[in-house]
Amino acid sequence: MSLKRIHLLTGILTLVVFLVTGVYMRIGFPELYGDSEAIRFLFRANHVYILFSGLLNVMAGFASVPMVQTDLVQKVKAAGSILLLLAAPLFILAFILEPPQLSPMRPVTVTAAFFALIGAGLFVLARKQNWKG
Repeated sequence: MSLKRIHLLTGILTLVVFLVTGVYMRIGFPELYGDSEAIRFLFRANHVYILFSGLLNVMAGFASVPMVQTDLVQKVKAAGSILLLLAAPLFILAFILEPPQLSPMRPVTVTAAFFALIGAGLFVLARKQNWKG
């Protein structure tokens, strides 16, 4: 299976998880967070991060392939792809684990965001040849 298809599949599955977590919050709120608005906001933020990750993977799945792919470009693209793909399950894991703890330390969310940022940057960098228009 090609990386493009894996990105599309991951993106679509992540968007489905986004919808499921939305239903979960709709049904579970306010019992889910009690009287703590901070926990409520953490759930909502992580919910949006899941959407963000799904959309990034869908976009990566539809990204055009550079005309010339040197070995370095292929490695940069692969590294970016792996990081984007890893960000999705990490954001989902962060949705499950981190909001109920109500801690300012959110290592899973921070790691997922870092993976998404670096992955997207590497993905764009690998397509630098296409920038000339």
